[in-house]
Amino acid sequence: MDKHPRREELLSKVKLLNPNENDNTNYDAITEFVLDKVVNDVSNYTHLAIQELPEGLDNTIIGLCSQLIATHDYLGTGNLTNVDTLNEGDTSVKFKSPAAIYVELQGVNSLTDDYLMQLNQFRVVKWS
Repeated sequence: MDKHPRREELLSKVKLLNPNENDNTNYDAITEFVLDKVVNDVSNYTHLAIQELPEGLDNTIIGLCSQLIATHDYLGTGNLTNVDTLNEGDTSVKFKSPAAIYVELQGVNSLTDDYLMQLNQFRVVKWS
């Protein structure tokens, strides 16, 4: 898979906006995977090669990454979406494994209505 030409810059901004507050040992892998998924989704939606994504989309990509991390709580920063099962009798809590988070992330549509208007400005018509 092609890497975004400004990947390291984007990754540092995603990490700045989504700090590793809970000392998550999978922090780097999760943030990198989220960024790569969002970049791939943006590329597919706009019909632009990853290498050709303009700088004008960088803030949109960062925003999509932050939204995806926050709404699904992939870094485990507060809400309980990383809880897999919860039993009340004898109080048992089972958390999702990092592998389960990656599988869930692959099936998530990272492009939300909040960002489609910005993406549409860069979308090109694809001829069959």
